[in-house]
Amino acid sequence: MLTIAVLLVASVLTACSGNANNNPDNASTTDKPDNTAATEEPKKDPVTLKIELFDRNNTPAGADPITDNFFTKYIQENFGDPNNIKIEWVTVPRSEEVDKLNVLMAANQAPDLVFTYDTATVERYVKDGGITDLGPFIEEHGQNLKKLLGDEVLSYGVFQDKQYAIVAKRVIEAQISTFIRQDWLDELGMPVPKTTEEFYNTLVAFKKAKPDAFPYGGQTDYFHMSPLRYSFWEWDKITEEDLYANPDWIMPGNKEGFRFLNKLYNEGLIDKDFPLGIGKDTNQFQKNMVNGLVGAGSTNTNEPVYMGYLAEMTAAHPNAKLTVIDPFTDSRGKTPKPVYTPNGIYIIVPKTSERAAEVVKYLDWMSQPENIIRLQNGTEGETFEMVDGVPQTLNNETAQNLLYNYFDYCIILNGKYVSNDDNMLNIAANASDPLHKDFTVASIDSGTKDGVTKARVLKPIESEIKLGTQLRKKAEEDMFVKIITASPENFDAVYDAEVEDYMKTGGTEVMEEKRAAYEEQYK
Repeated sequence: MLTIAVLLVASVLTACSGNANNNPDNASTTDKPDNTAATEEPKKDPVTLKIELFDRNNTPAGADPITDNFFTKYIQENFGDPNNIKIEWVTVPRSEEVDKLNVLMAANQAPDLVFTYDTATVERYVKDGGITDLGPFIEEHGQNLKKLLGDEVLSYGVFQDKQYAIVAKRVIEAQISTFIRQDWLDELGMPVPKTTEEFYNTLVAFKKAKPDAFPYGGQTDYFHMSPLRYSFWEWDKITEEDLYANPDWIMPGNKEGFRFLNKLYNEGLIDKDFPLGIGKDTNQFQKNMVNGLVGAGSTNTNEPVYMGYLAEMTAAHPNAKLTVIDPFTDSRGKTPKPVYTPNGIYIIVPKTSERAAEVVKYLDWMSQPENIIRLQNGTEGETFEMVDGVPQTLNNETAQNLLYNYFDYCIILNGKYVSNDDNMLNIAANASDPLHKDFTVASIDSGTKDGVTKARVLKPIESEIKLGTQLRKKAEEDMFVKIITASPENFDAVYDAEVEDYMKTGGTEVMEEKRAAYEEQYK
């Protein structure tokens, strides 16, 4: 009897145990996590993605730091967190971008995502085997990116038949525009200058009326003086091959353009301290603008609007008004000036990085329309509103303290973007500041009028890869300053000696190789 009873109890217990294991509703809470733990992988620590960020030294008073603001938080929360990636921002002074990048690359300390506008620098990294072929990663992770940029723009990042760079898309190809203080003209009863000579006469009048001001106080550097210099060029003597291969220094008429700049300097019509800003982010020009001391200036197209200092100036000086002008007229009656090709900044991944996939995923995420809107405009209702499908910037302090450097966070686009199919929508987006819409449209129009682009030659120029950075620094930081600040009686001697030295130290070698490459491709 005892044996039978024990067997019966055992069978009941066994049956109960079997029912519990077979019925999920009756399963114990202890059993469930054990089973789950057997199938779930433990959560991995986030990987770190290091991203370069330009420091332009222009953060408005009261604005958040560039590494901890709406944009950086949006990127972390909407891209980083869902992908288990921690974003780390590595700041680089804008004016030292090539030098700083070279140092970081040489020391194998560059961030995972870096960029440069300098083609020769990218070509040198390719030749040295220092950057990653991004083609396979784009095919796997970059379909939104490919759709946004298109084949033509991406082709600018192909070197040695491989996609070594992802190239930003230029939304607006206008490069440089010039403006003038309309209220100063009105005070003096003067018309808007329409020729280089009229522009000079206007500066002389400004100097006489406002001795403490800077008549032509814009960004006095090699790049932004291009429209003025181009107005002195003898274009009937310049071929397409010359334009591609020759350094500006030997172009017919370029010397006279510099003679004019030298005259402006020696007559006190441009800031005598302009050399202090060459190659540095001093932003003295912007400070002079905000303080109401600049009569005219040449800047990046629409820069006073998108970098916010036009709004600051008009807030401090309510009667101030800027008018876009296009006065630098050549012997043909045209106003030639350089314009951009469709490609913008080169985005690259160092060979030492293990995060090429994450970089492409990041840029692909950035390419989605909703993220473009947020990264270029902020928050709807706070910094912008949608009007007929175009983001319109709100006129408030929040927008001014956020959007002054929006382009440094949406790096796949140079300029505000709405559509690949309707460029008028893109122009409207870039003219989204309601107080300065007319200025923006006029700036884009003048910046593209009689625009000059150089031929595209696909063959790498080995001498430029080797000497390009050295020659660029010599031209922009050394020759430019020495020639403009020379005494008038020594101008010819200084110009000729500097150009001769430039050609001897690599200018001729690069020019001859460029001519051979041009003839090989086009003739």
